[in-house]
Amino acid sequence: MNALRKYRYSFVAGACAAGGSFFGKLPSFLDALNLLQPNAMKSVAGFAYVEFALVQLLPLGLMLCCNVCNLRYFLKALQMTQQTLTATVLAAASNYVLSFILGTIVYREPLTALSGVGITLILAGLWFLCDTTDSRRASVGQRTVAKHKEI
Repeated sequence: MNALRKYRYSFVAGACAAGGSFFGKLPSFLDALNLLQPNAMKSVAGFAYVEFALVQLLPLGLMLCCNVCNLRYFLKALQMTQQTLTATVLAAASNYVLSFILGTIVYREPLTALSGVGITLILAGLWFLCDTTDSRRASVGQRTVAKHKEI
């Protein structure tokens, strides 16, 4: 559990990056659905501006907000970890996993066996990367110190 606390900013950065890509695709998805163009509303004069604001500008603003948060939390993750590679891999992997989940649930993207294997491998890599290697290093270091004290 301590390892998850140590890498929390990496996971949050990945979630914000997934949110940014989610909101980036949302305008084209809403346009394809034609949810905001019922026949009765076409005659309203200001409806085109409301539709533009809801379908184009709101997702764009949310995408920008998510991307700014992604950079903010990624920089915090780099400060918290001793190795920059760990923070980078954790942020990217959590981004891929969350983007896959959002794409499958919201955008109804196909779930194939190959994508399932890929997500499983990413999660297995995350598990091994977040494993408490620090506790193993500490126990090895304590044994080394104990041997030197005996000598």
